[in-house]
Amino acid sequence: MKHFITVFCAVLISMPALAQNTFSIRGRVLDKVTGETLPGATVQVSGNGQNTGGGADAEGGYKIGNLPAGTYTVQASFIGYKPNTQTVKISTQSVVVTFALSSDNASLEEVQVVASQAQERETPVAFSAVNEVKLRETLSNRDLPMILNETPGVYATQGAGGGTGDSRITIRGFDQRNVATLVNGVPVNDMENGSVFWSNWDLGDVTKSLQVQRGLSASKIAVPAVGGTINILTKGFDDKRSALARVETGSNNYRKYSLMLSSGNVKGDWAFTAYGSRRTSDGWVSHAFDDAWTYFGNVSKRLGHHNLSLTGMGSPQSHGQRFTYNPLGIYSNAKARELGAKTVSGGDRGFNYNTDWGTLNRYTLDASGNKTYEGAKDLNSASNFYHKPQISLNDFWQVSDRFFVSSVAYASFGNGGGVTGVNGTSSGLLVNQASGQVDFQSIYDGNIGAPTATNPNPNPTRKSSQILVNSINSHRWYGFVVGGDYLLKPTLTLSAGIDGRTYTGYHYQEVRDLLGGNYFVDLNSGRNKNIEANGRLQVGDKLNYNYDGKTDWLGGYGQLEYKTPLLSAVVSGTVSQIGYKRIDYFKAKVVSVNGTDVPVPYGAPTVVNGTAYTNADGHTVETEWSRYTGYSVKGGLNYNLTEHDNIFFNTGYNSKVPFFNFVYTRNGDKYKDVRNEGITSFEVGYGITYPSLKATLNAYYTLWSNKSSNTTGVNPNDPNGPSVFYAFRNVNARHMGIELSVAQEISRSLQLNAAISLGDWRWTGNGRYTLIDANNNVLPGYEDNAIYLDGVHVGDAAQNQFQLGLRYEPIKRFYIRPSYLLFTKYYAAFNPANLQSESSRTDSYRVPTSQNLDLHLGYDLPAIAHDRLRLGIKGSILNVLNQYFITDIPLGASTSVTDPSGLKGYFNRGRTFTIGLSATL
Repeated sequence: MKHFITVFCAVLISMPALAQNTFSIRGRVLDKVTGETLPGATVQVSGNGQNTGGGADAEGGYKIGNLPAGTYTVQASFIGYKPNTQTVKISTQSVVVTFALSSDNASLEEVQVVASQAQERETPVAFSAVNEVKLRETLSNRDLPMILNETPGVYATQGAGGGTGDSRITIRGFDQRNVATLVNGVPVNDMENGSVFWSNWDLGDVTKSLQVQRGLSASKIAVPAVGGTINILTKGFDDKRSALARVETGSNNYRKYSLMLSSGNVKGDWAFTAYGSRRTSDGWVSHAFDDAWTYFGNVSKRLGHHNLSLTGMGSPQSHGQRFTYNPLGIYSNAKARELGAKTVSGGDRGFNYNTDWGTLNRYTLDASGNKTYEGAKDLNSASNFYHKPQISLNDFWQVSDRFFVSSVAYASFGNGGGVTGVNGTSSGLLVNQASGQVDFQSIYDGNIGAPTATNPNPNPTRKSSQILVNSINSHRWYGFVVGGDYLLKPTLTLSAGIDGRTYTGYHYQEVRDLLGGNYFVDLNSGRNKNIEANGRLQVGDKLNYNYDGKTDWLGGYGQLEYKTPLLSAVVSGTVSQIGYKRIDYFKAKVVSVNGTDVPVPYGAPTVVNGTAYTNADGHTVETEWSRYTGYSVKGGLNYNLTEHDNIFFNTGYNSKVPFFNFVYTRNGDKYKDVRNEGITSFEVGYGITYPSLKATLNAYYTLWSNKSSNTTGVNPNDPNGPSVFYAFRNVNARHMGIELSVAQEISRSLQLNAAISLGDWRWTGNGRYTLIDANNNVLPGYEDNAIYLDGVHVGDAAQNQFQLGLRYEPIKRFYIRPSYLLFTKYYAAFNPANLQSESSRTDSYRVPTSQNLDLHLGYDLPAIAHDRLRLGIKGSILNVLNQYFITDIPLGASTSVTDPSGLKGYFNRGRTFTIGLSATL
């Protein structure tokens, strides 16, 4: 008994000590760049006889318990990020280890080829990243560019079209034609004009990461990256099997249903991801409806030293638009008075007002003139319909420990276009004066020849006076990029590669709807020299223009990169040759006689040297290839002053080849004196990096010399006649500014992000312009006229930006994310030809400051069904305060450079909301 008592007392005395013999390692896993949490990250603990781990919760937190004292290796990993390993020693108490993970190209090898993701404290460029968590929580029902407004130097709006997919984005004052956009390393800017059409994709749910590199980018291929580069990486290999189903609803009858399935890494090193969605909406702008399907599929395979990834995606869609910009009073006379514009009789039709639609009740006439109606339906005179499937095959080949080769082959097939208004009589579009909408009913009545009291048969042949027209812009695009990285030594890497593309664009207008008539005679029928003049056109027949644009591109790049823990330096160069050819189906066909092309239009034979040739003998007119060589050189350096502070700078020059549309006129003739444009850029920056704080301050200077542009405008010699082309040249623009971005984790439940951008973008020196009519003839008196631009501010984007955002979790798994945006110093777009003398040189209208508050919130329920099924609810309120401000003043919208009285433009959309339910397994 005595020994029992002794043992019992010893156990009691040692119990507190035993309780302290096991400890825990806990902490959080964060995105190193944005400071966002990484839910689902894997944390593995090994050492001291232990090998255990777990996953991060919805707040990125983790806890690994029951660990005896000792030394451990702790590793955190997350899909798309570099693993981070730390060594910790546990002696008398539990420890806290926070991980800040950097994005990792190696874990996204299938898109390594040209994605060129910038790395913190290594890549000497200014960049911002949006991770998957932020995309999921804040994108709502918007286009991808809209989420980038929280990035310094970015100005994105819903665009003049007002519909889904019509968004536009500028970076540092350069529009998206001069911002390179890459999806999985594949360039997607239009090959002819550089535009990006966001309606072609609905990638928000399948985007793994979104990175914006401002100014000189880290991309190795020759792309139009004057303002910056947007890199979009989609899902590929995944660590685990998962399924996601989501249902969303919201304002304006918004509905979206989506399903995504991921196999994870399965037997044989295969991975599969499939996604599909269905989206519909009435649109906030009246009749800017949205109707879209989206599909995405990825098959990935590790095969020896190769990683292969096959991706296919597309989004067949149609959506309503608004093309007509109205006086501000049409929307709101109170707002017009506030902005100094004229009030409008019959105005106050609402900020969502849209001129470009009308109501039509079709009918048939019997022999007695009685009508059988089909029922009234709304009809858009402006809408878009398009389907652009894109297929890419990526291969990342690890040839050896020092040599890596990445390749991608891709193809894109775009089909569609848009309804671009009513075409017909020169007397102007019929408009219902009461509603302001297109008067389709009166057009239909006139085309069908409905009897009137005074005229029983007003249109006996049913010749349409006005019709609906489609503008088709289809294409076929094939390309490849092959690049290699060779490790010359541990600190020095040589990279080189080639980039080839071939593109054919098919452009024409066709009759879409005869609106009750039997045929249409084109007012400009003389443009098509290969058919009978004044011929009767039916639905599907082409009119106004019909041509193919061909672009061939071959380029190469080389880069040398030096990298140590303290210093990173890079120098690179690209060279490319671009060829343009235009094939015109409306110009009279030609026959070659003794080496000379002789036109043979439709009709009577053309006699040459006693031989008669008909139109059927000729061949279609093709221009010679117009070839241009472009190049770029750039270099940069990043120096890590301490483990938390770094400085960087970069500089470069880009000899930019002009776009196809700056080489050929709409009539198919080549502009005179077409030259490359030159862009010189310099940037310097300072960064602070802590696990709970990221801040970057940078300044930039960009000079764009010999900038080319053209636009359509009024003929000053004949204001009521056909439009003419304004061709501008020798115009220089200087863009400079400073940018600040901050992301701080104030506490585990509260994070802050802020951005400030102050710009000064002005035209420097003066330029020249020439007016050219539709037949490529220079207008007398406008052969080589001066424009006086020196010191005038660049228009069409806000030069100053202020943003503040928070993410707050008042209770576990419930977040609130308000985001406040303010834009100022926005000058309206203007036609430089308005400044024809020193006395006329002045800034355009400065748009009043705009401010907007959005609110995002959500709650993830505790996991159920063996901790596998997660249910969540998320919602967004956009424009919480329901404030209205001008977002876009298109070129030509203002009747005066400075006088706002006749100002026309577009307002933002009012308060809207979305709410969604999701289930993840």
